[in-house]
Amino acid sequence: MAKRTIHSNELFNDVKIPKEYNPPIIVAYNIKTPENIGNIIRLAGNSVCKEVLFVTKDENIRSSKIKKTASSAYNSVNWSFCNEVELKEKIPSDYKWIAIETSSDSENIYQVKLPNKIALFVGNEINGIDSVFLDKCHEIVHIPLLGNTTSMNVSHALAVALFEWQRQIYN
Repeated sequence: MAKRTIHSNELFNDVKIPKEYNPPIIVAYNIKTPENIGNIIRLAGNSVCKEVLFVTKDENIRSSKIKKTASSAYNSVNWSFCNEVELKEKIPSDYKWIAIETSSDSENIYQVKLPNKIALFVGNEINGIDSVFLDKCHEIVHIPLLGNTTSMNVSHALAVALFEWQRQIYN
């Protein structure tokens, strides 16, 4: 049996960006791993995001690894590093800040109506999002995990959240 090759433009010709689409903003707090930074940029390209903001104090991140992982999104997605003070100026005031974090006050992402104008926050690979920073968010959501492993890679969690947001706005 011959294997059929499908080009990506054939797969998605039935998907149209909604007329009232407000591109999400990704805020990645204190991400340390260049591969995770690259994966987040690539995911932003997959999801037609407005911007990716990496909130960090670390200026010594290896851009070659970021570029390799981000692939073509490296040059096509609007992304930058900023500090906490600059962050508020970079997000439009009508966007809701939604943190993806497992905490005592988080809600199941599948039971929450996510806002149309959204800034999705993800945190550091080890410590997540700092509680002072979490307090600035309008809402905290978690991804329910059924297995014994109680955490996800930051870029995987972001993918679940972005595609749940897209599912909600497409329906």
